[in-house]
Amino acid sequence: MGGPGGGLLSQSPPVLVEREGELARLVERAARADALAVDVEANGLFAYRARLCTVQLAFREGDDIAVGVVDALRVPVAPLARLLGAAGPPKVLHDLTFDARMLAEAGAPLAGAHDTSVAARMLGCAATGLAALLLSELDVKVDKQLQQHDWGRRPIEDAELRYLADDVRHLLPLRARLAERSRALGIDEEIEEECTYKLATALGPPRDPRPAYARIKGAQALDPQGRAILRRLVAAREAAAEGTDVPSFKIVASDVLLELAQRRPASADDVRAIRGAAAGRAAACVAAWLRAIEQGRSDGDVPEDERALFQQARPPRKELAARRAVETRIAAWRRAEAKARKVDEQVVLPGHCAQDVAEIALAEGHAGDEAIAAAIARIPGLGAARLARYGRALAALVAAAQPGEPPAAAR
Repeated sequence: MGGPGGGLLSQSPPVLVEREGELARLVERAARADALAVDVEANGLFAYRARLCTVQLAFREGDDIAVGVVDALRVPVAPLARLLGAAGPPKVLHDLTFDARMLAEAGAPLAGAHDTSVAARMLGCAATGLAALLLSELDVKVDKQLQQHDWGRRPIEDAELRYLADDVRHLLPLRARLAERSRALGIDEEIEEECTYKLATALGPPRDPRPAYARIKGAQALDPQGRAILRRLVAAREAAAEGTDVPSFKIVASDVLLELAQRRPASADDVRAIRGAAAGRAAACVAAWLRAIEQGRSDGDVPEDERALFQQARPPRKELAARRAVETRIAAWRRAEAKARKVDEQVVLPGHCAQDVAEIALAEGHAGDEAIAAAIARIPGLGAARLARYGRALAALVAAAQPGEPPAAAR
């Protein structure tokens, strides 16, 4: 049997946990492990508000990988907090963003988590999905037929339990295999820094705080009355979705609401003439659409505190040219450094860090060296390793870019 170095271990049947006492025993066993693989499933494709349905845990016990599947609809998962938090073993997940949010909402927030999708991306893997990685790295084929299954259905059948177990039982060997490659390249610190950044972002506020209607593609082009109508239509869709306990997109697509706001039908027949506006679940909402359109007409515009969302002036051409020049210079430097180190460009500078460097260059090009260095050191997710290696190079990129004009190398 393989051991912690990455070989596949023996596989006991998964244990389904449906009672608090069973959960307490699972936590006690898992707390003694050297690492813990974690995955979750929810019912977001089938309910208005996604609920955490299962939490899958895998950990080594001797020559075995033990798997516990916690039925989160039957037992509160808050007792997992000490296991999944900073005091518990290191955690391994694949694409942790959704899992972290769901666990935090359930009272068991993650800490000390490693993301195998981040490692795969920074190693330059051609495909970073879990099934593809398990096949390429471990020669393990997993069945993904239940990927869009309604995990809110009960009871959990044997085939479903096996599927849940397969999603988590191979994560520890996968982590070990990817770690061998990352150590050989000397990029462990960069990977862990990106995992920490990703977890912090997942648990932080949303990047786009605008209300849902303002985020719909095309909303910015509407006139004041049109955006007021769109706002009312989105509210009507939310009410219908909540009332029938389905996701809002299953009532009607956002592009259909946009067309309703643009065309502003005045009768049920006019609504039915718009493709998708009265089809499927939306058929019961025709009167609601007409009421929303009338309310939006009466509003005339969105509330005053939301109008600024639609008044974002396009930057002057000179400013856009300066931004493109800065971004081009940073991209060229990153590409050259990655080639020299024989690593992926994301190892040198993740995309979000590159954007922050560009912002500093445009905002602080005339600032002194100390101010530039301090701004670079504050970039979230840059990390000590990158700062030590690239701090001076990044400061030079910033200093070379004067606000309002392209850097010298780009002119």
